[in-house]
Amino acid sequence: MSQTKVEAPFVENNRPFRNLIINGDMSISQRGTSQSGVANNANEGHDTPVDRFGLFFYGNEGGAATVSRDSDVPSDTTYGKFNTSIKIDVTTADTSIGVTGSHSLQQTIESSFIFHSGWDYTNSSSKITLQFWAKSVKAGDYHVMFRDHDASGERYYVSKYTLVANTWKHVEIVVPGNSDLVFNNDNGEGLEVRWMLSTGDDRDGATADTWFNPGSDYFQSTSTQVNFFDSTDNEFFLTGVQLEVGDVASAFEHLPTDIQQYRCERYYQVIDFTNTFAQPGNAYTASAAVTNFRLHTEMRADPTITLASAGGGSGGLAFLTSAGAYPGTVGSHTAGGISTHQFKMDAGSYSGLENGGASPLYVTGHGHKHEASAEY
Repeated sequence: MSQTKVEAPFVENNRPFRNLIINGDMSISQRGTSQSGVANNANEGHDTPVDRFGLFFYGNEGGAATVSRDSDVPSDTTYGKFNTSIKIDVTTADTSIGVTGSHSLQQTIESSFIFHSGWDYTNSSSKITLQFWAKSVKAGDYHVMFRDHDASGERYYVSKYTLVANTWKHVEIVVPGNSDLVFNNDNGEGLEVRWMLSTGDDRDGATADTWFNPGSDYFQSTSTQVNFFDSTDNEFFLTGVQLEVGDVASAFEHLPTDIQQYRCERYYQVIDFTNTFAQPGNAYTASAAVTNFRLHTEMRADPTITLASAGGGSGGLAFLTSAGAYPGTVGSHTAGGISTHQFKMDAGSYSGLENGGASPLYVTGHGHKHEASAEY
């Protein structure tokens, strides 16, 4: 019996989990597929429907947008085939950017992920490469800004790319190490990657392609950055985002959906309640009860919990009596005992529960959910 030896083709930089960006193909959208009215808030930013990507309004900037997961993708499959992109559609223009203002789409990478990536980040001969596909209705110069949070005084790196109107472009940016860079082995903010959409006059003085101490200037682009928010005609698309160690942009690393979902849930996850959902609970007075929730995966930090609304009948979450009936009064709910793995939901101001008895949690209707967020 004869045998034939088949040599597998060599694929450069094909190690698994090399992409330091999570959800770079925009495939996971736990918050829904579209969010309108995204605008400045007290935290300067908004988590978008596409997991791990936020739209930020620095310097109390104006304007608003609808952010969605979209099917508009590049036809060129040289670096991989993509099915979805993130779309920013300006719905309220901001024609005059404040001198310290800016808009950006961004993702922050955990510091320990950079620390353990294999990048010799204090060595200028060691590189990382960012690649992505971008498209915009508004032509002109755009910038990517990298921000090292752990270095003393922080360090910034700005790189420019130019878009032709309504045309997908593949962008590659090679970033060298620098002796001033620091990334701690912890779950804090490590390397922030911003796709700049506007910058004010006091934020557009960067020298491109070199690490620098931002001081009090906080330069985020060069002076040629367009104001993408200047018209409600403007739309911006992004997909195929990959950041990897080395100076070569390899084919995009497509992960199975369940793995990508698991990675996203380290930062945000949803506990959905389907119609006629029930789970065990216990009353410890006639007016108070408790039940526990286990999170799907360990989160980056103790999350902020947003609970589904309390209420009896269809459309609300309520503790029942041990006989399975609604109590005299459905009170309020609070989250407590929060950790990276679980939390409890306490009920107060009820009436008609049975002290020491079973008190199952019950909900009818659709669209109810608890949310756990450990985003930055």
